[in-house]
Amino acid sequence: MGKIERMFFSFSLIAIIFMLISGCEDKEKAIEERNKAIVRHVHEEVAKGNAAVFDEVLASNYIRHCQAMPPELQELHGTEQFKAFVKDFMKAVPDAHDSIDLMIAEGDKVAYIATTTGTQVGQMGPFPASGKEFTLVNIIIHRLEDGKIAETWVSWDNVAFLTQLGFFPPPGEDNE
Repeated sequence: MGKIERMFFSFSLIAIIFMLISGCEDKEKAIEERNKAIVRHVHEEVAKGNAAVFDEVLASNYIRHCQAMPPELQELHGTEQFKAFVKDFMKAVPDAHDSIDLMIAEGDKVAYIATTTGTQVGQMGPFPASGKEFTLVNIIIHRLEDGKIAETWVSWDNVAFLTQLGFFPPPGEDNE
């Protein structure tokens, strides 16, 4: 093989490797964009009051993790348990509004910051209706599998949330 043939072969090999690598990146980017679209779709449908969207987008083995919840709600398993949780929340805060402030995706994960506002007019876990408005910043990470949300991690500042509702510090505590 002559010098020109070797150079042509080398450039061809480099071009093929580059195309393969960029093709993988394009596929991964497309999956990340699809996953972000799924998460946005959930938010749009929930805002319309369509809880049936959870049957469409949650995996049958769905798990939600949230350490800010009472022990029995820190892990929710399956779509039915999650739908019951959302129904209870919407009953306690019927004017709830959620906005996505920032969303990023990497691999099979979609992470976003959302702001939730509303008025607590019903029982929420151990807390009676306060009639108070709140603004809550949430950090949510979803793991998607085959186009469905398989796992969710949620975090927020529970002290700030309970303070806005008038439950923290607990009534009767000396605040001095």
